[in-house]
Amino acid sequence: MIVWKLNEVMARQRIKNKDLATFLGIDENSVSRLRKTDEMPRLTAERLNGLCIALGCKPGDLIVFVPDDEAGTKDDSPKQIGLLSSEKRASSKTHNSNTHGLAA
Repeated sequence: MIVWKLNEVMARQRIKNKDLATFLGIDENSVSRLRKTDEMPRLTAERLNGLCIALGCKPGDLIVFVPDDEAGTKDDSPKQIGLLSSEKRASSKTHNSNTHGLAA
């Protein structure tokens, strides 16, 4: 789970919604909504860049990865997609080398 830490960063630096809104050129209510959520909101790269400049931080200060089991959520889906299994990779390499149209 991606955890959004804007509220913590703003509180630690004692930044008010109004001040951040003015800096970013957005409505104060928009900052309030961004601040209240714990999950990563949809942001453009430009908005994330503006937040980092305004707060003097890096994206990693605002966005933290917490594994689902530590976040207290139960997720039965696979935890990692990963690469092809070694067996599939081996057969894929053999298949690819035989399909280049080169005569032996």
